[in-house]
Amino acid sequence: MTTMSAPLSPLARNWFWPALLAVAAVGGSWALACVLPFAAFAAMLAMTESRRVALGTMALIWLANQAVGVVALGYPLDVHSIGWGLAIGVAALLATAAASAVAQTGSRHWLRLVLAFGAAFAVYEIALALVALTTGELAEFAPATVVQLAELDAAWLAALVVLREALVLLGWRTLGGRRQPA
Repeated sequence: MTTMSAPLSPLARNWFWPALLAVAAVGGSWALACVLPFAAFAAMLAMTESRRVALGTMALIWLANQAVGVVALGYPLDVHSIGWGLAIGVAALLATAAASAVAQTGSRHWLRLVLAFGAAFAVYEIALALVALTTGELAEFAPATVVQLAELDAAWLAALVVLREALVLLGWRTLGGRRQPA
């Protein structure tokens, strides 16, 4: 069976997937009270986009997450919240960079995805734990809480993989900056 890519202009084809991820992040931010699974998005972006596009899309996802928090969910605009918002943004970008480095390895596709996710999650959580250590909020990183966050991120990653594979089955094989194997 041969599949053909949907007739999209090169610009639309290159930006449809990142834009779709950003829209999913906005919905997820609203539904989960801004507890966005940044590691899942970082891993998926690392596997499907160039490092530059992945980092740019992550910045957009972070900005959308912060906007939902402030505008739709009423998070305060005080020093503490702004500081944590910036820390989350830096951690998300570091997680994306780590996942992108793993995605460049010669491992099999699914192994790279799992390793990219593990790297993204570890880097994201460690970066935020270091901030929490300096602010005296390290108790928020109890093992049970981190496990719950890992489960949430893994579920989101699975959903993003299903979405991506469904689009590929529909013929959108050339979404984003990297051609994905069937």
